[in-house]
Amino acid sequence: MEILCISNGHGEDQIAVTICLELEKLGMSVVALPLVGMGHAYRSANIAIAEEIAQTMPSGGFVRMDGRHLWGDMRQGLAGLTMKQLKFAWRWSKQGGSYGDRLILAVGDIVPLLFAWLPSVFGGCDFAFLATAKSEYYWRDRSGKLPEVRKPWGGSIFFPWERALMRSRRCRAAFVRDRLTADVLNKSFGMSVQYLGNPMMDCLEPKGLDFDIKEDEWIVTLLPGSRPPEAYENWACLLRAAQSVAGVITNKILFLAAIASSLDLDKLEQILVEKGWTHIADLTFQQGVTYLQLVKQGFGDCLHACHLGLAMAGTATEQLVGLGKPVITIAGKGPQFTSKFAQEQAYLLGSSIVTIDKPTLAGEALNDILSDPDAFQTAVSNGQERMGTPGAAQRIAAYLAA
Repeated sequence: MEILCISNGHGEDQIAVTICLELEKLGMSVVALPLVGMGHAYRSANIAIAEEIAQTMPSGGFVRMDGRHLWGDMRQGLAGLTMKQLKFAWRWSKQGGSYGDRLILAVGDIVPLLFAWLPSVFGGCDFAFLATAKSEYYWRDRSGKLPEVRKPWGGSIFFPWERALMRSRRCRAAFVRDRLTADVLNKSFGMSVQYLGNPMMDCLEPKGLDFDIKEDEWIVTLLPGSRPPEAYENWACLLRAAQSVAGVITNKILFLAAIASSLDLDKLEQILVEKGWTHIADLTFQQGVTYLQLVKQGFGDCLHACHLGLAMAGTATEQLVGLGKPVITIAGKGPQFTSKFAQEQAYLLGSSIVTIDKPTLAGEALNDILSDPDAFQTAVSNGQERMGTPGAAQRIAAYLAA
C-alpha cells in the first residue's frame, strides 16, 4: 500500500513522522505533503516529500491564531500554494491501481482533513484522520463541564461538519488523542473513532547525555518554542522566570534549555549575556550559584531529567506533562503562545499546568506547587491520563495496515 501523509505544522509533522516510520517498517511506501513550511521533520527522517510545493509562509503557519498574518501569507502566494497542494493530493489519490492500493493519512486539524476528504469525493482514494489539535478536555473533564468554559456549539469540541467528515464512508479510520474524547464522540454522537494512544509520547527516549547532575540538585527544563522570532522573545521571558524560581529553590539548580534546531544559538547566548549570565564553558552559563546549559540535540534527555518545566511552547509542553512533570507556563505575545493559547493549553493539560501572566510570578507559582505534598505524584497520574503512554505510532500503523 502507498500512503500520502498530509500534515499542517511543525508539531503535526513530527507526530506524522513517527507514524510514517512505523508504516515503512510494515513495508508501505510513504510520501509526505507538508502544508506548512519545508517539512524539515520529514527530511530529517528521510521520508520523501512533495518537494515542488513545499514553501515557508511569513506567519509560520499561525494564520488561524492571528488573522493579522493572513494578508502577509496571501501576498506571498498562499492561495496559489494551497491550490497546488490540493491538486497534488487529488492527482496522487487517483493514480492508484486496484481499490485499497492508496490511502491518504491526514494529521492535524480540519485543514488536512479537507485535503484528504475532497479527493475522495471526486474519484480519489480513501483516507484516515489523526486529530491532533482537538480534545474534549478543552471544555470538560471526567466530572463534566469546566465551570469557567462555555460549552461548545453542537456539544463537542469537534464541530458538526468535522464530525460529518470523520463519519464519511471514505474515512477508513479516525483517531483521537485521548480516551475521554473517544468516549464522548462514540457514546454521545454514535461515532466510531479510535483511541490507540497519543503519538506525541513516542520517540522521547533520552540519548543518555551526561549532565553531571548532583544528588541534591534541582533540574528545571526551559522550553522557549521552536519558531523565530517569537522563540527569542519567549527565551528572554523564561530567563526572567528562571531568576524568580532560583529565588525559591534552596538547592543548587541546573537549568536545561531544550533548543530546537530552528533557533540560532548565538542569538540565545547573546540574550543570556544581556540578562547577566556568564559564559563559562561550551553552551554552559553561570549566574551566582545557578547554572544553565543549552542543549541542541537532547530534547528527550532534558524532559526526562527535570523536576519542573518552565515553558512557552505547544507540543513540547504537552510532552513534558505526559512524562509526569509539573509545568509553569507564561503567557506571551504570540503569534503562538498568547494568553488565550496558554489558558486553553491549561484546560487541555489539567492540574499539571500552572499559568502565570508575568515571569516574575514563577517563584510564587513554584511555592504553590511545593506547598501541595501530592503535587508531583498528581502530575504523574494526570500526565498519563491526558497524554497516554508510548507506542501509539506503532499501534496506529498496525491498525492502518490491517
